[in-house]
Amino acid sequence: MVKSKPKKKGSRLKGGLLITLTIVFVVTSGIYFLTTGVRDAKRVEQKLIDRFGWAEQYTPSPDGSISPQRIEAFIRIREALQADCDDYQAVLTSIAQLQQIETDKDSSTSDAASTGLQGLKSAFSAGPRMVKFSTNRNQALLNEEMGIGEYLYIYLTSYGEQLAKEPDSVFSKMEEAYVSERARKEFMQILSNQQLALQTNEFQSTYPGLDGELQMEIDALKDGSHSAPWPNGPIGKARESLAPYQSKIDGLFCSGIVKIELLQKNRGFNFEG
Repeated sequence: MVKSKPKKKGSRLKGGLLITLTIVFVVTSGIYFLTTGVRDAKRVEQKLIDRFGWAEQYTPSPDGSISPQRIEAFIRIREALQADCDDYQAVLTSIAQLQQIETDKDSSTSDAASTGLQGLKSAFSAGPRMVKFSTNRNQALLNEEMGIGEYLYIYLTSYGEQLAKEPDSVFSKMEEAYVSERARKEFMQILSNQQLALQTNEFQSTYPGLDGELQMEIDALKDGSHSAPWPNGPIGKARESLAPYQSKIDGLFCSGIVKIELLQKNRGFNFEG
């Protein structure tokens, strides 16, 4: 029986050095592209804010209706972001696999090392890709003459039923899969803006129950009984407006990255979910 020769110590050292150098390269590259990307992202988003104001300043139509032109603009924005959506979902999948290694006792050492390295690379690339997604979204908004507030309003109104299913999705354990507290608060303020417009408009007599329904949704978001708006779908004129487009809009939903979708920079210089 011929004994196999033991691996040389030098080979093991070279392998460890290669992994170390790979990680250092990924980290260094990630930091460089993140800082460069953040500067570009801030400039683009500031253009949006200067032109359309902050998200919570947006006021929908008093009756909640959305014009076909604005829905079609929203759809074009969604279409422009699909490649970035797939890209970030791949990052989340790699990170999830990295987390699974800790509890998977049956995986071999080599498989664990390979998966772990890929997971680390994805984790370090998450920041730059998040900034890239935000920049591309904001540029698409500028192209369609749509502010962040209007986008947030149509997004959360259109995807209420989809968002309610996120706890059952493959990304259910990911923080990025859910609407952030900031986005909920901004949507509550947008609904309050709609209420005020409704109360000072002839629509209040035309739609006598709408004010109360808006208030119930605001209260449900405030007390946490709704983690995202309209879990049973939008109401009234909003539902009527979206109905001809809903199938198309649903097909453009990006599961797992809801928080990234609605990401905005702070009023200072940092980004906040």
